[in-house]
Amino acid sequence: MLKTESTELIDWLESAIDYSNIKSNSLRISNFIPKFDHYIGIVWKVGVIKDFPFEELISNPVTVEEINNNAKIWRSFPQIYEDSENGFAEIDTKELFKMFNIPYHEYKNDNKLPWNSRAIRVLERKIIENLSILLNEISDRNDLFLYWEDYYRFGIEDNLFKITIEEFLTELQQTGFDSSLYLFPENKDWCLVNLEDLGFNIFAFNDNVKIKMKFLSEIENFKLTYESEL
Repeated sequence: MLKTESTELIDWLESAIDYSNIKSNSLRISNFIPKFDHYIGIVWKVGVIKDFPFEELISNPVTVEEINNNAKIWRSFPQIYEDSENGFAEIDTKELFKMFNIPYHEYKNDNKLPWNSRAIRVLERKIIENLSILLNEISDRNDLFLYWEDYYRFGIEDNLFKITIEEFLTELQQTGFDSSLYLFPENKDWCLVNLEDLGFNIFAFNDNVKIKMKFLSEIENFKLTYESEL
């Protein structure tokens, strides 16, 4: 990752990032991404512990008996205490929502899932794998640039860098997928965005890139527009 300077590239992005006109806490893509022909969301893959007794877990334990009930269940699934994805089976998003009778929405109902059960986990390895497929398919000989919007949160003094795909994926993972990063080529034909607290990635691209997008069937995604409300 190499620090670089380009007033043109910084202005291109910063002129599109405007949170001041958000109405009723309604964040739209137009608040933080430049204008492109197409926008899609890249789903973060999730895994669950097979045969976990979700129905027996008490979501908000208060009494000693309730707390002990949950502890007993968790002790039966040691993978909960491990910093690993082993023991978590990948599951399709629609199937996951169906498990808990939650109305399906591509990105707005994630907070309704029983995350406090500890038996659902974001599969970081799968996220990196999908983004790697995407970036390696669409990248050409253009230099890649990283604009780091919230650089100050991570003790970084600059916000624009030349970067490789591998370096970008490393930074994304090391910041816990919680940094606001924009990856794009010099010709600005596409832009991959990771936004703090968003929970999925946004890929914006122009018509001339669409021909390279046949691989999308391999990656769970959904359509967005410039005015999509997040």
